[in-house]
Amino acid sequence: MKFAVVLPIWQLSTDDADFLTTAAEKLGFDAVLIPDHIVAPPATMEHYGPIWPDIFTLLGYLAARTNRIQLGSSVVVMPYRNPLVVAKCVATVDQVSRGRFIFGIGVGWDEEEFQLLRIPFRERGAMTDEYLRIMKAAWAQEEPRYEGAYFNLAGFKCEPKPVQTPHPPIWVGCSPMTATGVGLRRTAELGDAWHPVFCSMDEIRRGAQLLREYAAKVGRDKPPALAPRNLLNITERPKDGDRGLFEGSPEQIAADIKEMERLGVDYICFDVFSRPTPAGMAGLMEQFMAEVRPLLN
Repeated sequence: MKFAVVLPIWQLSTDDADFLTTAAEKLGFDAVLIPDHIVAPPATMEHYGPIWPDIFTLLGYLAARTNRIQLGSSVVVMPYRNPLVVAKCVATVDQVSRGRFIFGIGVGWDEEEFQLLRIPFRERGAMTDEYLRIMKAAWAQEEPRYEGAYFNLAGFKCEPKPVQTPHPPIWVGCSPMTATGVGLRRTAELGDAWHPVFCSMDEIRRGAQLLREYAAKVGRDKPPALAPRNLLNITERPKDGDRGLFEGSPEQIAADIKEMERLGVDYICFDVFSRPTPAGMAGLMEQFMAEVRPLLN
């Protein structure tokens, strides 16, 4: 079982990202992931704050500041950028990090952000599928060719290629609303891992079973990996009643992780914003390694 930390996208300065990522590496976490937004309406900015760093620029910086830990996206909103631009960005970060990049992708959810970027919200699923196919062609072929609904491409080269072959692992993000359908189909056809975000234990269990069925239908020898993402909240006392996944005492969280292991989960990704400051987030990471990790041995 591997463990990742997901940094908050809002109010994340370069120094904060550096501090939290180097702390995660020293503590023994396996990956640090960063979300993706480009613009936001004023109301959103007022709620979250004005600092929204570019994901690929920040990941390149963090790659230079670290040695071992994997770095990735959770998730790049695929329709927001030209797929050839993203293919180059992904390959460059994979080069800079010497093969440590995880490419988490998603279709996006914020309709207002799509409107601000002049991108058709209701076509985001079809765009994501086509863009992924274009990127795979760009990474695999010396002179890629692709004909689709949004792009017809031929007669060019796309360099550099990623260090990882055939490409960095593609984690397909999925919300609870799509945990039983199109997101799982996309994972089975185009992804290397299913990356459900804020899903319950039951939703992950049902999704894992459906993913196995979808993978068999498309002829895969084995299903994609499982890499759920949830909020980590360690409390002094056990939580009763309707508690969230990975929320409660160290013993309760360890029990959740063991159940995830029984389901075949490969990577667990923790949001750490239950502590609102960078120092608090680092403290939560340290507490997990000191109080929860030993219970898994």
